[in-house]
Amino acid sequence: MDNQEKYVHNGPQYPQGSDPQYQMQGQMQGQPQAHPPMGAYAHPQAPQQPQEIPREAYGQQGGEWQASLCDCSPCSSCLLAWCLPCLLLGQTSERIRDPSLQTSDMMNSDCMIHGLINTFTGCGWIYAMLKRTEIRERYNIEGSGCGDCCTSYWCPCCALIQQDNEVKIRQSNAQPIAQAYQSPPGMQMPAPAYTPQH
Repeated sequence: MDNQEKYVHNGPQYPQGSDPQYQMQGQMQGQPQAHPPMGAYAHPQAPQQPQEIPREAYGQQGGEWQASLCDCSPCSSCLLAWCLPCLLLGQTSERIRDPSLQTSDMMNSDCMIHGLINTFTGCGWIYAMLKRTEIRERYNIEGSGCGDCCTSYWCPCCALIQQDNEVKIRQSNAQPIAQAYQSPPGMQMPAPAYTPQH
């Protein structure tokens, strides 16, 4: 015994109760961890739903067509409907997007589609009918798809003028949106927990 060398374990010393071996056993037995892991991310907040835009923001809703089908004024709309109906259709589409027409571009996609269909097939009234239905549904105007079809087929020029005048009337009563959509906040990272060792 005297001649045998004694080996002493000089490993790292841990404070009482802080040995990683015992901490691991405590976690496996269901004991809560003393501190959260370093660099843990907090759960992001639930995303906010986009604010639903009221239909009144698009303009006056409901009722019948306020613009008369037989009213061919103004003269500029009458000339466009007779000579270049695709431009008047494009102007109406731009008026829906921007009632002031400050950044209007009548040579838009609706104008091109209507012009190409009318040039190669002579059935531009079909596309005008689809836009008429879109306007009627946007402003909840009374009517039906059958009425849109008959009006666009038998009176294509008057129908385009009526649609443009109707959008002007409806947009003049549009209500501004009270509050715009707010983007949800991003993820937040808390400060790491630091425990001094004694």
